[in-house]
Amino acid sequence: MDDKQHAREAALAARDRIPPADRLRRSAEACRKLESHFAPLLQPGSLLAVYAAMKSEVDLRALVDAAHARGWRVCFPCMTRDAAAPFSPARMEFHCVEPAQLAGARAGFLAHPLRTWPSGSLEREGYSPVEPSQIDGVVVPLVAFDAAGRRLGYGGGNYDRLLASLRPDAAVAGVAFAEQRLARVPTEPHDRPLPTVIVA
Repeated sequence: MDDKQHAREAALAARDRIPPADRLRRSAEACRKLESHFAPLLQPGSLLAVYAAMKSEVDLRALVDAAHARGWRVCFPCMTRDAAAPFSPARMEFHCVEPAQLAGARAGFLAHPLRTWPSGSLEREGYSPVEPSQIDGVVVPLVAFDAAGRRLGYGGGNYDRLLASLRPDAAVAGVAFAEQRLARVPTEPHDRPLPTVIVA
């Protein structure tokens, strides 16, 4: 087993051991910290990329509600594939979810973060597609991190590609539980460290 996979499994196991009630409380704490972090960096109308939590990830629902209250627009990732090429690689795309759409989105595509959707299907449901250059701020989910901001994801490279395609002035912050901190995250040349990691 390589170093990354060993680190990934150890961090995920530590995250999974957090009791659900503690995870919920600390997710709310992380959301408050993220809101404070982005407040001086974003304006009404700014576009913040978040994610729908899967399994034991930090839950960002409170941040989404706070963002909408501040007038920030919010977009979520989903995996898509060209319907005409069903064996083509899936890719991560972002779609904007307006406040009036949030309940429907949470019952729909946000409830299935691992599902791959036909390209264009969410746009037909009314969720506007977002290009990386339109994003003003990003919350990055983490499997593991260290004090230098080195991050470990799930291994698909989706956020590495996103971070590389953002505008230079986009604000970026990772978020994780303290149990996911490692002494040093094993990295490769293409891995991109984060300027900030919010820890709960």
